[in-house]
This record gives sequence, C-alpha cells and structure tokens, in this order.
Amino acid sequence: MNPNKTTFLAPASSAWCLWSENMDNINHYMNRRTIIVGDVNSGKTSQTLNILRLFLKAGHAKKIAILDLAPGNIQGIGGKMEPPLDEPLLYLTTSILAPRLTGKNEYHILTLAEKNAAAIEKLFTKFCRQKREILFVNDVTLYFQAGDFERFVKILDTTSTIVINAYYGHTFSDSELTRREKHLTETLMKLCDQIIEMPL
Repeated sequence: MNPNKTTFLAPASSAWCLWSENMDNINHYMNRRTIIVGDVNSGKTSQTLNILRLFLKAGHAKKIAILDLAPGNIQGIGGKMEPPLDEPLLYLTTSILAPRLTGKNEYHILTLAEKNAAAIEKLFTKFCRQKREILFVNDVTLYFQAGDFERFVKILDTTSTIVINAYYGHTFSDSELTRREKHLTETLMKLCDQIIEMPL
C-alpha cells in the first residue's frame, strides 16, 4: 500500500483498492453508506468536505443534512466541518467537549463523554423532525464514546445516502472509552458499503 495515497476499502467480501481520481465522482457515494476512518489530523474532515462539494455541485443541497459532532480545535486536534453558509442544507451542531484532551481523570473523561452524548441526542431529535435524504456525519466517534449505537443506526436507516467520518487510530492511549469507541466504529464499518482509510 502506498502511504501517500488514500486507501479505498471495499466491503469485507471484496478486495482492497487504492484511492483514484475517478472516485471523485458522486456516483461512488449516492445511495451508499460510506465511512472515512483514520487517525487524528489525517484529513478525514477535509475528505468529507470534498465529497460534500460533489453533492452541492450536483444540486442536492436541499436534500442534505449534516450532523457535526466534532469539538472545536483543541491542541491542534478536532474541528468543526464548516460547510458553505450560502447553501440551503441543514447543518446541525452543538457545543461538544473533547473528553480525552480536557478530562482530569478517567471518571471525569467518562462524565464529559456522557454530556456529549446527551447533547448529540438532541441533534438527533432535530434531525428526525427535518429528515433529509442525504446525511453527512462529522466525527461520529464522539457519540460512540458514551452514546446508544442502536439509536444511531436507526438514524442512518432513515436516509438513503450516508457519508460518515470517524477516528480510528493510535493517538489516544488505551482506556475503557477508547476501547468502546473502537469497537463501535468497527461495528459501524461492517454496516457500510465502503470504507475510506486516510493515511497520516
């Protein structure tokens, strides 16, 4: 595998493929579940924005919702998606904390994660009232740290096209929260049609 290229992983039953220019096409994402994974600062959010621009260019803005679950940039890690403000898409976000970067101890970290999950579930409620056909989710792993996986899957089941990004790396040390996050990310990957892995 070329470390300077993004890797495209087809479903588990298929072979690995290298990212190529011809994948920069809306047809690779329409009516499919796509997840973008990688370590911190690997370009997951930028790649998600690139795919969003394909949909906007094709005139699908009114069909798009974004659930931005990322915290602000802290210590050079994280950051909101910041979609174009002049497009009629539905952008839902809230104040999200970065538990592992700001928590004082494991108990405090888990408490912050639970607060995040509660705040994110309010976004889910708003989305369910304003459903769109195309859903983008930025940094789903913030919800997986303490949220309800089945509830998230039910959200996905209401849409036809999904593009998600998730932390999947080795930056953060082993902990109960990190193990849970990784397990649920891997479970979600099995429910997706395609996986894009971002190299550092």
